[in-house]
Amino acid sequence: MKTKNVVITVVAVVLVLVGAYFAGRTLSKPAVDSSQETSTKAAAQQSSASSSSAASTSSSSTSADADQLDYNTITPMQTAAAIMYYAKDKLSDQNDWHSIYNANGIDLFQSNNTEHLSDPGRGVCWSLHPSNMAGGDTPTYTVGADGTVSYYHVTTVNQNKDKDPLLTVNLHDIINYVNSHHAVSDIKAKAQDIHATIDNQ
Repeated sequence: MKTKNVVITVVAVVLVLVGAYFAGRTLSKPAVDSSQETSTKAAAQQSSASSSSAASTSSSSTSADADQLDYNTITPMQTAAAIMYYAKDKLSDQNDWHSIYNANGIDLFQSNNTEHLSDPGRGVCWSLHPSNMAGGDTPTYTVGADGTVSYYHVTTVNQNKDKDPLLTVNLHDIINYVNSHHAVSDIKAKAQDIHATIDNQ
């Protein structure tokens, strides 16, 4: 009987000690720092916002690049339209160059008759003419191997006389001018309104 009481006492003591041990661990466990948790959430939200902003910026940049003329990909008709657009502002005192851009329908004649031009470019010149007109002034230009564009004023009277360009400018600068004036869509639309004819005589 005495032994039984001792066993019961020992078991009771062990249970109390075990209970106290686990209770102590629970009470001593550090509480979650609410400020740290808030900071972590804020950092995660900021990172997500930064990623979204970067993606948006990248998308906008790609869109902007798509709306730019490029020297390596510009088409012949876009080149003619860009050259006319530049002359509209830079040769405003030359009525033929100033007005040709606004013509409804433009014929573009390509010719190798450049002997009378002081800067024959690559031996080819392009003449612009409103589709609904015949004769008169003909804005003419050449483009050199280095991209130099030379603007000429040609008429039926002086067409075979030696002449100097009214203006020379690099095609790179013309393209930059168009891009900086946000006129790319206008240039592409105008290019659709130009009809090319080749005259090798």
